Amino acid sequence: MRRILSVLVFILIMQSLMGCMGTSRNRSPKEWLSLSYSGLAAMDQYAFTGSMSMGMGEGMMFKPQTFEGKIVNHHQLTLQSEQQDPLYRNPVDVLRSLNESHKAIEIIKDGTEESTAAGIIVLRIWDDRNVVKKNWSKKLNEQLDQLAGNHLIAETVGGKEQKIVLEQSKIELNNMLDSLEVDSQYEIIIDKKKLIPLKLEEQTLFSYMRNGNPTKEYRHTNVRFQSFDGSVANDAISPKS
Repeated sequence: MRRILSVLVFILIMQSLMGCMGTSRNRSPKEWLSLSYSGLAAMDQYAFTGSMSMGMGEGMMFKPQTFEGKIVNHHQLTLQSEQQDPLYRNPVDVLRSLNESHKAIEIIKDGTEESTAAGIIVLRIWDDRNVVKKNWSKKLNEQLDQLAGNHLIAETVGGKEQKIVLEQSKIELNNMLDSLEVDSQYEIIIDKKKLIPLKLEEQTLFSYMRNGNPTKEYRHTNVRFQSFDGSVANDAISPKS
């Protein structure tokens, strides 16, 4: 009788373990993405640090920019960077955009994070080219419009030549956007137990025609998420010098 009970207990334990494993393995890549976005959006507070670098197809690299921010009570309190660059945004907005629209998604790793020994899922996501082109076109036009707005102030002190330059820049931008193709890929490391993203990496390739010549630019962004334990509320992010 004891042997039968022991066998039954063993079977129940194995079924429980297999059930937990099955829950992880049976989740689709899309479900993992949705869960990680929901998990991050549900966090009252956390911090993130990151870097962004851009370069030309010929190999010329621009100086990488670093940035950091913190979220408290679901509100972005700070987003500080070495330069005031509008071309990056709150990472939770990036995850929301990917969750709402993407071309393809796959699991490229189901294992353990070496530094923390935490179980992780790594997703690779291809962004929807039409959506991402539309977003970048909007960003670049807004940036140029902002420069034009600044010009209105400068014009009163003799900055009329800038108007000609801005008009030429607008023409060049429109020509570039007509031929622009954007290919964005992301890798997201997700904590399988906590269902929150630990790292977000972006690789974006821009292809367009400039003065009749094919031109390529690329952008690489790395973001790490941290301070999910509430310590972010007491940690002031030091201003950049």
